Amino acid sequence: MELKQMEQELVALTCGVCKGVSERIRMESELFDIAGFENDIIEWSDFENEVPPLDERHWQRSDCPPEQGQVRTVKVSHPFHMRIGEPFWIMYTPVRSSFNGWDSHPEEIEQSSFVQCSIERVIERNEFKAWLCVKILDVWLIKDYNERFPERDGSTGYLEGFEMFGDPYIFNYRNWLFISAGAQGDLGEWGLVKQLNSQYHMLVYGDWGFHKNNAYGGNILLPKERIDGWLKQAMENNRYETIE
Repeated sequence: MELKQMEQELVALTCGVCKGVSERIRMESELFDIAGFENDIIEWSDFENEVPPLDERHWQRSDCPPEQGQVRTVKVSHPFHMRIGEPFWIMYTPVRSSFNGWDSHPEEIEQSSFVQCSIERVIERNEFKAWLCVKILDVWLIKDYNERFPERDGSTGYLEGFEMFGDPYIFNYRNWLFISAGAQGDLGEWGLVKQLNSQYHMLVYGDWGFHKNNAYGGNILLPKERIDGWLKQAMENNRYETIE
């Protein structure tokens, strides 16, 4: 009976490729103040108790941002792995950038946030997906992280992951840089950087692969000479884009 109850309390979804369950995400980081899931594994709805079938792809996503104290209905997929009642962070982007990315809708960067949630109940689930009711515990807008969090040094042992994949792709929107690098769609890294007084502050970092889709929030001061070098290299190799 106790084992069955534990299974009901755990929402750990299966990979559609290998049929394996991912390891539980670490909800703490030495360098970042927030550690959680990237927005790709969660879809926000305006439903309450009646939800579409789990395999239904065409339904109206919500464009109402989560607010503290709300109970919202969301659809989650692999590698989601969390127990009912346990707080977790997930990155939120408005609906257009959730489908197409910030590089298509950079005006939504400053509307994006990390949302702390906990599962209140499972509405419906199968091996790969689940409809959940979640309680919104907190909402922290990304644009404020340079003021919310203490500045930390990101000069050593941190940026090598981007260079491992070759020249990063960079797009610039106002005082924001989005930097990404990956290997044939299998794994990669990205960072959202805010330019302040000729310095570069990474406020969000993400890493993804077959069995992970993680995002981290903080205030990481990056070495100016190195990022300037990346920008120059990206411009020379047609891997730089400016969006008005």
